[in-house]
Amino acid sequence: ASDGVVPGGSRRNLEFVESSTRFDDAVSPSRRLLLADAQTSGGLLLAVPPGREDALLATLAERQTPASAVIGEVVGGSAGHIEVTAD
Repeated sequence: ASDGVVPGGSRRNLEFVESSTRFDDAVSPSRRLLLADAQTSGGLLLAVPPGREDALLATLAERQTPASAVIGEVVGGSAGHIEVTAD
């Protein structure tokens, strides 16, 4: 991605979400493209109540369902907007 080798669909996906997404200045252009990757099949994110992350990850591991990390949290803000930070 850092060499600009990404599917055209990823670029179109990023263009589509840019108006409702605020990227932290530390989020690189290649990481922004990866977040809009057109090669995924959906169903990649799950939302659970605060404090339940470890239980969910443990249950998924028990069922041999790959899951790797908690990547963010839902916070208050403008409806329909996503904020992406480098943390």
